[in-house]
Amino acid sequence: MSEYKNPYTFFKSIKEKEQTEEQKVEARFKIISSSFLRSVNDELNKPHPTIKEKDLDMDKIRHDIFNTTNDVTEQLRLFKNQRKQLEDSIQKQQAERQREFMKKGIRGKDFEIPPEAIEQLEQISAHILECARFIAGTILHKFGLAGPPGPYRPSLTQDQIKELEIQQSQNSLMQIISADGEVRDNVERAISECHESKKQRIAEWENRPEAKEAQERLNKFSLIMSGDMADSFKQKICGMNCDEVFELLDKIDISPEGKILAKSKSPSINM
Repeated sequence: MSEYKNPYTFFKSIKEKEQTEEQKVEARFKIISSSFLRSVNDELNKPHPTIKEKDLDMDKIRHDIFNTTNDVTEQLRLFKNQRKQLEDSIQKQQAERQREFMKKGIRGKDFEIPPEAIEQLEQISAHILECARFIAGTILHKFGLAGPPGPYRPSLTQDQIKELEIQQSQNSLMQIISADGEVRDNVERAISECHESKKQRIAEWENRPEAKEAQERLNKFSLIMSGDMADSFKQKICGMNCDEVFELLDKIDISPEGKILAKSKSPSINM
């Protein structure tokens, strides 16, 4: 069957006959250069196989770490619960102490007793009770009727005891806050290290041998096309496929002046 019986081939042949040789070279060059540029850019822009752009977002890294069940996040949840319980306890203790304080000033129907006097009386009473406990315990221990009474403990009023309880709760709360902050600081450091590690892996990927090779080929192609050898280069590659253009570029170097030089141990490149 004659090729002219195929309408597509027929009109294509007519179009090609109408073109000058220079136009034919230019048309073929556009095809091969498009294929070449697409191939090298695909290699240069190839995404990392495991790290996505969103994986570098600090807020996402932080969210992923804090919302993953592990020893650290469990400890942070424990601290959070302990802190809430201690804060509630301190508030209740302070409210109770305030109520007791208010009551002390309203004992008696006809007159008010100064709170300071009541506190002194309670302290004296507590001191007497502690003395009695210590003396009785010591006598019983001497006769072998009881164990050691333990050291003499300075007497505390109920108000002082409550104040001490509040202070102990506050100290415990500060320890929880400090420990929680230390753990969170360590987590933040881990987040930064994770972010830097991913950036490093991205940089290593962008500098992989295949990407460097693609960039080198692109640089050579751009230098040639911007120099005096552009036309002869077009004619040289217009009948090649993309792999053949790669092979050709790998065999040459470009001088600082833009001249095409054959690499050592490679055949000369005639253009």
